[in-house]
Amino acid sequence: MLDSGGVRGLRHVVSADSLGLAMARRAWDILQRHRDVLTGAAPDAGGDPARLAADDAIFTAVLDAANECLGRFDPRSPEDRWCDALLQLLLLARLAAGPAEASTRPAS
Repeated sequence: MLDSGGVRGLRHVVSADSLGLAMARRAWDILQRHRDVLTGAAPDAGGDPARLAADDAIFTAVLDAANECLGRFDPRSPEDRWCDALLQLLLLARLAAGPAEASTRPAS
C-alpha cells in the first residue's frame, strides 16, 4: 500500500515537481532552438531535419503529458484545453529556467 503522507509522500511530490520542471525545461530548450533556426539568430543553427523531427516528437509528448495532467483539474476535453496546457507549460519552463535566464527572454 502506498503512503500518501509524511516523508514518503513528500518525496513523491518533490520527484513529481522535479520531473515536471525537467520536462518544461526541455520544452523551453526546444522552442528556443526552433526560434533560433527560424530567425537565423544562431549562425550554427542549421536546422538539421532529423534534429527538428526529434524535437517535434519530444515537444508533442511533453505537451500531451501536460494536457493529461491538466485534465485532472479541468473537466474539458483534451482538444479544448490544449492551449491552456501549452501556456502552463511555458510558464513552468520560465520558472525552470531560473531568474538569470528568464530575465533575458522577452516578457510574456
